[in-house]
Amino acid sequence: MRSLEVVIVGAGTGGLCLAHGLQADGVCVRVFERDRAATDRPRGYRLTINPTGARALRSCLPKENFERYVAGSAKVSTGVTILDHKLRPLLAFDLPQTDQSAPDAARPISRVTLRQVLLEGLEDVVAFGKTFAAFETAPDGRVIARFEDGSTAEGDVLVGADGASSRVRRQLLPRAERIDTGIVMISGKLALDAAARRESPPPVFKGPTLVLGPRGGFMFTGAVEYPDKASVAYDRDEYVMWGFSAHRESLHIEGAVDGMSGEAARAAVLGQVRDWSPHLQRLVECADEASLSTIAVKSSVPIGPWETSRITLLGDALHNMTPYRGVGANTALRDAALLRDTLRVINADRRALLPALASYERQMIRYGFAAVRASLAQMKRVHTRSPVGRFATKVAFRLLDSWPQLRRRAMDLGSD
Repeated sequence: MRSLEVVIVGAGTGGLCLAHGLQADGVCVRVFERDRAATDRPRGYRLTINPTGARALRSCLPKENFERYVAGSAKVSTGVTILDHKLRPLLAFDLPQTDQSAPDAARPISRVTLRQVLLEGLEDVVAFGKTFAAFETAPDGRVIARFEDGSTAEGDVLVGADGASSRVRRQLLPRAERIDTGIVMISGKLALDAAARRESPPPVFKGPTLVLGPRGGFMFTGAVEYPDKASVAYDRDEYVMWGFSAHRESLHIEGAVDGMSGEAARAAVLGQVRDWSPHLQRLVECADEASLSTIAVKSSVPIGPWETSRITLLGDALHNMTPYRGVGANTALRDAALLRDTLRVINADRRALLPALASYERQMIRYGFAAVRASLAQMKRVHTRSPVGRFATKVAFRLLDSWPQLRRRAMDLGSD
C-alpha cells in the first residue's frame, strides 16, 4: 500500500512541527509556503513554549532538532509579576524551579531561532513562493491544491496551517469569522545594555511582567537573556521587549493600524503613559524605532463541528486568539501532535480517514476555542475602563498574592 500523501499549506510553527512528525512516520508530506524564502518573515520577538508545546515538539521533531531548540532557548523564567502603573506590586509568584536543560521546561525562544530549528531537515519538503489560491476535489476523491503561480499539488489530505488570514479556512468554512476586538497593541524592544538593565523594573529579569494601568491601558514586558550565548546558533540578540495595548480610540489612531510609522506608534503610547512610572516610560522612549510595530488585536468566533472532509485546519487557521494568555503557538503545536497521531492511524488504515479526522476536529475545536475564550476574557479583564472593574481586578490580584493556597489553585486552573 502506498504511503498517505499530505499537503500542508503554511510553513508556520504548527505546520512545520506536523511535517516533521509525518516525515518520521514515513508519510509523504509536502509543505507550501507563500514567503519567498525562509528569511522573509519579520524578526519578531520571543515566544514562550510551555510544557504542552514542548511535549509536542519533542514527540514530532528529530532528536537533534529538539536538542537545538533547547540549546537555542533563552533563560528560563523564574517568576511572574503583576504591577500597577506605578510599579506597586499586585501579584507575584515564583514558577517551579526547572533546570535550563529540562526538555519539558517552559522556555522563551526567539521566533527566528524556532523557525530555523523547525526548517532544518525539511529542505526537500518545503516549497517557498507558493501562495495558495483554492482547493478542489479530484475525480478519485483526492484533494488538489492550486497556487497563484498556476502550479498544483495533489494529496489524500490537505491541511490548512496558513495562519489567522487562512485562505484554506475561507473556502472550507466561509461562515467562520474573526472579529476586531477594538484593542490595538504597539510593541517594541531595546537592546539589553547596561542602561537598559539599570532602567528596567527588576521583575522583568525574573520573567513575564504585566502592568495594569489606568484608563484601560495594559503593558507586558520581559527580558530575553541567554545563559550561554556561544551555544545559540541563530538569533543571539538580548533585549527587553514590551507591548502596550489599549482601546483604539484611547490611542487616537485614525486609519489603518498597520500603516503607522514607528515614531507615530511611540508617540501614541507615550501619550497614554504620561503618569506611569518613569522606568516604564523610558522603555518606550528608548525602543529601537525599527522594532516598533502595531497590530489590531483580533479573535476567532467559536464554531461547532462541520462536515468532515479531506480538508482540515490547524492552529490560527481556525482558532486565532488574542495574545493575553500567550498560548497561541502552544495550541498550534498541540494541534500538530494530535493531527500527526491521527494521520498515522489513517496511513495504516485508509478506511479510518474521515472518522479519524472527525475525531481530531472535535478535540481541536473543544480545547482550541476554550483557549480562544479564556484569552478573550483575559483581554477584557485587563483592558476594562470601568473604575469599579479595574479596582475589582486589582483587589483580586492582591487577594491571590496574600493567599498562597488560592493562588496555587488559580495557577492550576490557568495552566495549559
